[in-house]
Amino acid sequence: MNKFTLLAFESQKQQLLEELQRFEGVQFINLQDQETVDKYEELKGLKKDELGGDFSEYESALLKIKFSLDFLKPYMEKESTLKSFLNGKKALNYKDLEEKIKTNNWQEVYKNLKEKEKKLNALGNERTKLETEISTLSLWQEFDAPFSDLKNLKYVSPFIGTFATQYEADLIKEFNEVLKNGYIEIVNKDVQDTYMYALVPKEDEDKARDILKEYGFNSFALVHDRTPKILIEDYRKKVVELNKEEENIKSELKKLNYDFENLEEAYDYYNNIALRLKTSENFLRTENIVTIYGWNTVETNEILKDSISKSIGEDYYLNFSEVLKEDIEDVPIKLKNNKFSESFESIVEMYSLPLYSEIDPTPILSVFYFIFFGMMLSDGGYGLVMVIAALLGMKFSKDKNKQKTFKFFLFAGISTIMWGAVYGGWFGDLFPEYFGIKIPFLLDPPNSIIEIFALSLGFGIIHIFVGLGIKAYMLIKEHKIKDAIYDVLSWYVTIIGSIMMIAGKGGSIGKWMLIGGLITLFLTQGRSAPTLGGKIGGGVYGVYGITGYLGDIVSYSRLLALGLATGFIANALNLIVSLFPKPIIYVLAPILFVALHLFNLLINALGSYVHAARLQYLEFFNKFYEGGGKKFTPYKLSEEYIKITK
Repeated sequence: MNKFTLLAFESQKQQLLEELQRFEGVQFINLQDQETVDKYEELKGLKKDELGGDFSEYESALLKIKFSLDFLKPYMEKESTLKSFLNGKKALNYKDLEEKIKTNNWQEVYKNLKEKEKKLNALGNERTKLETEISTLSLWQEFDAPFSDLKNLKYVSPFIGTFATQYEADLIKEFNEVLKNGYIEIVNKDVQDTYMYALVPKEDEDKARDILKEYGFNSFALVHDRTPKILIEDYRKKVVELNKEEENIKSELKKLNYDFENLEEAYDYYNNIALRLKTSENFLRTENIVTIYGWNTVETNEILKDSISKSIGEDYYLNFSEVLKEDIEDVPIKLKNNKFSESFESIVEMYSLPLYSEIDPTPILSVFYFIFFGMMLSDGGYGLVMVIAALLGMKFSKDKNKQKTFKFFLFAGISTIMWGAVYGGWFGDLFPEYFGIKIPFLLDPPNSIIEIFALSLGFGIIHIFVGLGIKAYMLIKEHKIKDAIYDVLSWYVTIIGSIMMIAGKGGSIGKWMLIGGLITLFLTQGRSAPTLGGKIGGGVYGVYGITGYLGDIVSYSRLLALGLATGFIANALNLIVSLFPKPIIYVLAPILFVALHLFNLLINALGSYVHAARLQYLEFFNKFYEGGGKKFTPYKLSEEYIKITK
């Protein structure tokens, strides 16, 4: 990376930003941040650049388009998950996009959709109201007289409503005792409420009201005239009509695929303009000149110059400067690796990007991850499936990021095939056990557990030693030779001595290497402490660290464990399939074989992915890697819905 300083006329800013947006290779530094202004003396006295008056207009347009897209999306025909994954976003040239926007009718579509939303909401509210009425009236279905009859009674007073079911017997008893000429009828009841109506002479109306009030009677509002059954039938017909009208509107919405595409194009077009305007919040200016600071890669310096000249001619000032020591933590990180290693960059990014002062661990990680993944999945048949799937994905996928993912699994599959050949595992023991075909191998897992265990630990020791070697390289690069001796070489001596003693090899050499290493660690690991007690404590803790290294080495036994698990489970699945009697086996065997082995592949591939990453993060990175780098996020075209080509 290097830092660039760009001065240009304010009047040419928008066309400059449009070109830089298509260049997609610069990350701006926010000059309006007070800490940045304080850091650079030459910025003091400049005023903040502004969004511009058009920003709110574009923001309003984006809100309308976003509403339209969200509203229409549920009604659009969906591609299959696989097809959508492979196809990615629709690609469109930027110039073509500009031309299409001239005839884009998104405003009309927005108005149409707002009307349809209003209509759908009204229909929904009306249906809810009717369904509520139906639900309420259904409790009174057994009341077979028109409600209007109750309103027109001259000589008697009607009561219709509910009370708690627990009081039913007491209320009826008291009602009949007090009101000799009254009439009460239970229409319906449930666990909580009883639905009733009663008729009493006009002169007994107050008595009836007092009795009912005593038992918590709630009146039912007589807002209707017809019988409950007729009302329910009528309301249900209206609900059907409302549903039909709603369905017609939704059918119309489903036909708006073309309008949906127009909306997607309009959103990305206006969003790009809004981004250009929004970017001004990073800049400072005078009356006529805008000041822009940012980062770009050294290899794109000339391309950046050409892009600026192409957009605004030669009326600008551009200067590049190297990364200073005080900028190390702020420098954005963009990894650059060969075609093999770049497939494993996601593993590093998932943990943390390196600081600019660190080395990129991806090239070394990629080699070990490649070895470890295949050793843990360890079945050549599974590897072959992965390779075929990855190649098909790479062929049909149009998205670069997805192609990178497929390439990762391609290499993972190749590694698995290689280890499958070493172990002789091809869909478990399918070929030798069930087809009598002998498969050559170098190691037989069931009978070579000790050898594979030793191989796993051997890989672990090499992995850890490489990590320590990187640490030594970084220390020597910083001219910290003594630190490299104390913190790396002493550990090499100590670990090698420990291994020689545990293995019973090397005689007294291993013992003296261990003793010498431990003494060196005791004397040096607390050297940074200001007090004697701190130095002794640091030395003791450093010596105790040998247990951590031995634990790290033992962690690599998972290479053995997962490799055996994959093979043994595959063998068990083959046995299960073979147990079915004839002739059923001829029908079920192929289906079960594919389903069970696919499940085993997915589960163990996931385990291999996770545990291979774990060995990098916990056993390898902690020897030298600090991380904490910020990802390079270039100023570029918005591609929310479509892929815009230059």
